[in-house]
Amino acid sequence: MSIRQKITIAFGLLVAALLILFSVFIFQAYESYRSSLMKTRLQRRALAAQTYFQNRSEFQQSTYLTLPEQHETLFDAQNQRIYASTGPDDYPPTPELLQEARREEVYFTYQSPEWEAPKEGVALSFRHQNQVYVAIVTAYDLSGRQTSRNLVAILIGGNFLSLVVIGLAGFLFASRAMYPFDQLIRQINTATVNDFSFRLIHEPQPDEASYLARSFNDLLSQLQQLALSHEHFIGYASHEIRTPLTVVKGMLETSLAYDKTLEATHQSIEKALFRLDGAIDLANSLLRLTEVEGLNPSRLLEDINLVDTILDTVTYFQEKYPEQAIELQLTDIFTESSSTIKVVGNNSLLRTALINIIDNACKYSSHQPVQVQVTYQPSWVVIDVIDRGIGIPEAQLSDVFLPMMRAGNVGGIQGFGLGLTLAEKIVGIHQGMLHIRSVPHQGTTVSVKLPALPF
Repeated sequence: MSIRQKITIAFGLLVAALLILFSVFIFQAYESYRSSLMKTRLQRRALAAQTYFQNRSEFQQSTYLTLPEQHETLFDAQNQRIYASTGPDDYPPTPELLQEARREEVYFTYQSPEWEAPKEGVALSFRHQNQVYVAIVTAYDLSGRQTSRNLVAILIGGNFLSLVVIGLAGFLFASRAMYPFDQLIRQINTATVNDFSFRLIHEPQPDEASYLARSFNDLLSQLQQLALSHEHFIGYASHEIRTPLTVVKGMLETSLAYDKTLEATHQSIEKALFRLDGAIDLANSLLRLTEVEGLNPSRLLEDINLVDTILDTVTYFQEKYPEQAIELQLTDIFTESSSTIKVVGNNSLLRTALINIIDNACKYSSHQPVQVQVTYQPSWVVIDVIDRGIGIPEAQLSDVFLPMMRAGNVGGIQGFGLGLTLAEKIVGIHQGMLHIRSVPHQGTTVSVKLPALPF
């Protein structure tokens, strides 16, 4: 069932319920009025029975003003009938009714086989010459009942016609309300699967359809960027892996064909192994990136000793690059707060991210000192890795986190363009943020912000 049909049905049911409630109210109000009017008329006829003892001529004249199916009876103090008018005598009063009527006026209804609706009656008492008499008048409200039936027919017919008109109006309004969505659906049906340049055309209105179209277009833009990144990643990765393997194959073939001495063969094998190490590093980086992308952040719940992790990382680079100066600075505010805060995550992953960031700083710093600064901001631990190297062109700052993307000024410096990609994903898994500020020929600052939780 479409939304248009659901809106039409829901709108129709709501209006139908309101019409039924209003119709019931109208009918009940009329029935109350009819019953009250009939009761008043019966009371007048019953009170007129007092003239039976006072003025017989007046009593006889009043009998001409009768109600449909009217019947009057008078009972004395011994419950003996002393008078009965003409008309259908179809209600035999019980002694209990007569006794109750001597205490208070009684209004009653009863079913007559000749009529669909009940007949009505009233019984009341009056005193004459120290005797208590009871007058009972019964009648059928013919005009009132006919009016009730006509009112029911009018309400049913009016409600039916109203529901038909309201249903059509609801369908038209629903169609008009859903028209912008119909336009979007028709555009989507014409799009092809691989065409990420497709965008929805919509009216610049502040409504749900425009919001949906803008959100859909934003999603398509992200998918287009992801597809281009994926295409570039596959092409670059396959090239980077194929190149060292082809070189290794060529070296081994050349060695097999031309190397005559053990020393020459040994040199060729060393060169081949160097190329293979690069291919293995690239494959390991790709596998590590795939592994990180599949991690569930909710499982990274171990407490991290951040100082030990940073010291271990700096020690690693002092062994890897003995000639590279790395300056570690723990600010006073961090030192004072370190005993009251903690960082939750995975120590091994966080160490990998820091290694990738500091490794980039060492490679591109032109052997100038690299500074690692740790400070504390409210609810955040900030690790700044600062170098004074070649920097990153401003136009390429937004692309450095894409897989296999490297700045255009790296020259012959070895790398695969995966370090910052992996670091950003690891920091994101830790609910943190990674920012880069860089000025070409002046240096780069990579800031890692990790959420700091109180103990």
